[in-house]
Amino acid sequence: MYPILFEFGVITVFSLWFFVTTGFVAGSYVFIGLAKRNRIRLNIISDHSFFLFFCALIVSRIVFIIFNTDLYFYQFEFKNFLNLFTIWDKGLSFWGAIFGWILGMLYVARKWNESPMKLLDTMMPAILLGLVFGDIGALLDGINYGTPTTLPWGVTFRSANVKYVTAIHPTQIYGFLYTLLLAGGLYCLYNHLRGRLPGFISELALLTFSLFRFLEEFVRGDETIKILGLRVPQMAAFLGVIAGIYLIHTRYTNKTGGDPERVLKRFVSRFFSKKQKTLDSEEMAAGTSFLPDQAV
Repeated sequence: MYPILFEFGVITVFSLWFFVTTGFVAGSYVFIGLAKRNRIRLNIISDHSFFLFFCALIVSRIVFIIFNTDLYFYQFEFKNFLNLFTIWDKGLSFWGAIFGWILGMLYVARKWNESPMKLLDTMMPAILLGLVFGDIGALLDGINYGTPTTLPWGVTFRSANVKYVTAIHPTQIYGFLYTLLLAGGLYCLYNHLRGRLPGFISELALLTFSLFRFLEEFVRGDETIKILGLRVPQMAAFLGVIAGIYLIHTRYTNKTGGDPERVLKRFVSRFFSKKQKTLDSEEMAAGTSFLPDQAV
C-alpha cells in the first residue's frame, strides 16, 4: 500500500487522487479525439466547464453523504450540519462524480441541440479508461478491497482501514482488468460503427460493466449498506444488467422504432455469419485431411 506517493513540505500527493486526476486527463484526451473524429462540437464542454465541474462535485458529495450518513448525522448539532459542506475531508463519491458529469453533459447537449445519445456514446470509452486509472489508485490507497481467499494471487494490506489481516481478493486488479478490456473493446466498436446506432455503445457499456461489477461484488469485503443481506452496489449493478438487456433487446427487435434500418440486427447477423463461415472452412479443411486415410 502506498496511500501517499510523496510529500514535499506542506504538499502531500495522495495516490488515489493522483490516479483519479490522471484518469480524468487520459479520458479527456480520448474523448476529444473521438469527438473530433465524429464532428462533435467541443466548445459545448469548454463553454460549460465550470457548470460541469460543479455538477460532478455536488452530486459526488450528495452520494457520499447518502451512503455515509453516520459520519454526519450521529448527533444533531449545527457544527455537524456545516460538515456537510467541508468537501476537503475527502468525502466524495467517485461514482457520484461520474453520474453528475453525465447528467451535466446531457443537459448541455440538449441545450445546444446536440444528440445526447451520440455524445454519451463518445464519452463511454473515455469514462471507462478513467475508471482503469481509478482502480490503480484504489489499490494503492487500500480501498474497495475484497474478501479473504486462499488463491495464489491474494494480496495482504497492512492498514487499519482494511478489516482483514489475511490474504484477500485483489478486487481492484479485477476491476482494472475487465474495465481495461471493456474500454478497448468499446473504443474499437465505436470506430467500427462510425456514428451508426446512436446510444448502442452506451447500452452495451451499461450491460457489460454492470455484469462484471455484479460478479465482483460477490468477493468485495469493504463495508457498505446492505438491504436484505445484499450489498447496495450489487443491487444497483443487477438493475444495470436488466436495464442494459432491455434496451439492447428493444433496439434489436425495433419495438420502439429506434432502429428502423435494423442496423443492429444486420450487424449481429453479419458477425455470426462470418463466424460460421470460419467454422465451416475449418471443418472442410479437417475433413479434407482425412480423405487419404479413408481411401486407404
